[in-house]
Amino acid sequence: MGKAFDSLLAGMIAGRSWEQMGDTESVRQLLRSVYEERYHKAEHHQSRYQVRVNLQKKDEAASYAGFITAENPNSGPYQGTSFVWMPGKDGSIAVLVIGTDGFGADTDILGRPGHARRLRALARIHKGKVWVKPDLLAPASRVPETIIAQWPDQLDAVSKSYGNVIYAAVPVRSPQDAEAVEDLLDLFFSEHGTPLTNPAKGRWEARHSAILGAIFPQVELPQVLELLRDRRFVILEGPPGTGKTRLAYEVARQIGQATRIQFHPARTYEDFVVGLYPKPAAGGLAFEVRTGDFLRANAAAATGEHVLLIDEVNRADLSRVLGEAIVLLEPGERREIELPHLPDGWSDRKVSLAPGLHVLATRNTADRTIARMDLAVRRRFAFLEMWPDRRPVDDEGIPLAKECFDDVLYTFTEFADEEALKLIPGHAYFLDPRPGQGAEERAKRVARRLELELVPLLRDYLSERLAGSASGPIAGLADRIASRLMEERAA
Repeated sequence: MGKAFDSLLAGMIAGRSWEQMGDTESVRQLLRSVYEERYHKAEHHQSRYQVRVNLQKKDEAASYAGFITAENPNSGPYQGTSFVWMPGKDGSIAVLVIGTDGFGADTDILGRPGHARRLRALARIHKGKVWVKPDLLAPASRVPETIIAQWPDQLDAVSKSYGNVIYAAVPVRSPQDAEAVEDLLDLFFSEHGTPLTNPAKGRWEARHSAILGAIFPQVELPQVLELLRDRRFVILEGPPGTGKTRLAYEVARQIGQATRIQFHPARTYEDFVVGLYPKPAAGGLAFEVRTGDFLRANAAAATGEHVLLIDEVNRADLSRVLGEAIVLLEPGERREIELPHLPDGWSDRKVSLAPGLHVLATRNTADRTIARMDLAVRRRFAFLEMWPDRRPVDDEGIPLAKECFDDVLYTFTEFADEEALKLIPGHAYFLDPRPGQGAEERAKRVARRLELELVPLLRDYLSERLAGSASGPIAGLADRIASRLMEERAA
């Protein structure tokens, strides 16, 4: 923080009792000082904003002060987004708010998924202290009464006048609220393309990394092990290249015993649970009853922990493959089913799940051509989302890979809706496919991978019409990466 921001925060904490309430010119100067302390001082940046101050001492007034965009008039209703604070008794609220005259030129900012996504990430970082409107472009919806109840007193006029245009808010009562205020303030200027200056720049860069971490949370081995032992039936789901299979195999290695299988459209109940199979016999054919992977894994778990690892679980119709065995997948209950056939060597058709059996599966969220899980199946599994992870890309240290990875993260974060975000290519596409061959040719191997795997994947998303409203930005992304690869070859 800086001296000017500290003074501003003190005023927010004081609320209506702040000594500068009603002193319009001194508050204007303080806000200008906050700008100069944190943001680029070039005229073409500063001239994009104006300071608006309407701090009245009357309790019934909807007082506010802050930054709005310069194209608006100096007084009265305005358009677009703004950062303002609104004082109450013993505190204030700091908000991002849309002018009562409409979205204006900021429709593009508000309509981009990235803006709302970053705000929701900040809400998670601040553990719910920051409230974010579910739909930023829905002026008819108001701040919920349960949220208003958490604000300082004497803000009734504010909620009445601006409750439908406030789209992010944090109550400010103490110095512990400073980070959340800084985040909303810096996000406002960052979204309008204004660079931050040191030390605010370094702080925002670190916060931006934390925001990406909240948008793309990482799943670690201990987390999966703990959940698997608690819930027993777990699915790792995520886009291609995020390391789902690698992590599942490592979990199986940690536990020690595993049955590894892969689902595909031809996988059947007879393969997975139990079935009749023909076999040659004197005078023709006979039938034998064979146990499937599920029953074999269950039998192996009778003597200790055992993992049934199912790769690409949604490439088969899991409801059909499981059949009546779905009843057994209840982590907190011990249930029993009767098999349609008595397997060879078994004395009883009745089966219950061994206490040591765990089911760990992987699911590719980018593959829309394969079976969806019905609700009865979904409720029996715990799901962990896996997302791209920058750490291994940084560790390999290939500049082209890091540059392209950042472009992918930005493009999908900024423009993809929630469904299209599940298509984002994982970090594996930016890593050396043959790391054991040495580092001398690593950059070339990574470049070939980007050319032969990543760019075709992005083009496939477009040709299959999977990217929705993000199709234009993803097409531009594919073109940029292809151009970078051409420049790299020419260098």
